[in-house]
Amino acid sequence: MTLDSDVAEAGEQPAGDDAPAARTRPASAPKRRTRKSPARKPVRRALILAHRWLSLVLGLVLVVICTSGALLVYEPEIDRATYAEQFHATDSSNPVTFQQAIDAVHRADPGFAPAYVSEKGGVYILNSSDSSGGAYFVDAGTGRVNGRANLQHGPMGFLTNLHDCGLTCEGYTGYAAWLNRPSPVAGTTAFAGMTWGAVILALTGALLVFLAVSGVVIWFPGLAKWRHGFRVRLGKGRFARDYDLHNVIGIVAAVPLLIWGLTGMNFEIPTLSHLWYSATGGVDPGDDQYSMDGDGTGPAITLDDAIGVAQARYPGARITWIGLPSEGSEYYSVDVLDGDTDLWRGSATYHGNRSIGVDAHDPTIVKVFSGRRRPCPTRSSTSGRSRPCTTGSPSTAGGGPSGSSSV
Repeated sequence: MTLDSDVAEAGEQPAGDDAPAARTRPASAPKRRTRKSPARKPVRRALILAHRWLSLVLGLVLVVICTSGALLVYEPEIDRATYAEQFHATDSSNPVTFQQAIDAVHRADPGFAPAYVSEKGGVYILNSSDSSGGAYFVDAGTGRVNGRANLQHGPMGFLTNLHDCGLTCEGYTGYAAWLNRPSPVAGTTAFAGMTWGAVILALTGALLVFLAVSGVVIWFPGLAKWRHGFRVRLGKGRFARDYDLHNVIGIVAAVPLLIWGLTGMNFEIPTLSHLWYSATGGVDPGDDQYSMDGDGTGPAITLDDAIGVAQARYPGARITWIGLPSEGSEYYSVDVLDGDTDLWRGSATYHGNRSIGVDAHDPTIVKVFSGRRRPCPTRSSTSGRSRPCTTGSPSTAGGGPSGSSSV
């Protein structure tokens, strides 16, 4: 390399007659600057890393939940195919009653104690008061006992426990007792009564909220280029295509994920439930919404008496489920299907849209657990005088006002 070239590389002009004229920059010309790509901000970098790794972990959780939920959509068909003998039904214009179904099971198994009885698809299902006792199935057309089975066991029982309960449903396959134990925060006001299972589900909901919010923040290209956030570059290579697809699908899924996370936290954290009702003007149904005090005295009423109370309150409705009185719960729970709106159409063993409680000793003491109220029928008191029911403190649940009704 020559000296001239060295000088030229150094930015100087060679001396002599052959030296080219020196290049001068106009005074008015702006000084050229080298543009450097901005360094990623530490907060944004941390947000991207957290979003990336949480997506990997929660993605597995979502796959499990979505897959189990998709299979449970076909639970009625799977149960009826698996237990075809138990679900056998005979058409009849004069089916047996709830009481006759219970009597048929008692004749077959005198020691069996049912906790509740449901009727669907022409079959009565009598579930044991023992969580591991299974259920008897009675053909409503003939009154014949089809057999005994435990729908809470087996693969479908496990999927139900996993998807609906997070393995906290006692009596179902896969039940983990430690998840139902009080957590360290159970004694605080904000998290009163929360078990380990509730804490895990609430934490999962919080992480889903973070995943949705952080995804929107990372995705947002700015107001001037917001359309770029919805483009998919198909001709720019596999990486660009997959990256754009991830962004577009992610921003569309952000809203469902946000709702999923917030509702999950609302179900598990008592304080959030109270805040939600306060913000929306709703009324907290309370822990005793689906129970009542058995204050009645005197001889016990029959099952048919309790059914008569429900039929009088909801004329023309179909009785579908009855919870029987037990120690400490001296009342009947009677569920009916009123009209064509079946809130539990997808269940193999239950359907209904209204629920009331009837005192086990006084049929005039009634509480509406859920559903639209009907005018309380006039009843005869023990003194022989007819008096209408009076409404107690109202509350809201199941889409309509409800409350206690007593004479």
